[in-house]
Amino acid sequence: MGQFKRGYPNLAAFTSSDEDFAIYRRFGYLQARLLLDKQDQLRELEERLDHYDTHDPMKSMRQGLTPEQYAPRAKLLGEIEAVFTSYGACKLSLS
Repeated sequence: MGQFKRGYPNLAAFTSSDEDFAIYRRFGYLQARLLLDKQDQLRELEERLDHYDTHDPMKSMRQGLTPEQYAPRAKLLGEIEAVFTSYGACKLSLS
């Protein structure tokens, strides 16, 4: 291990030299906080989508709509997808 600089470079070389040495903190509390925050964001976005569906059910599908008519819903669905994807990535890291 002498060829690595002191500190993290040397520690990284050591922990990667054997599977039994690779012990890392999960940050479970922080992951849980992030998941709870993302769940709340998704709940709010879901409410907005439900509002669209309830108050303008004819615009719930692209069929028959111009791109301008569908744009607000498409933007909302894009926001939902971004948060949902991030939520899924955080959830996977808990396993």
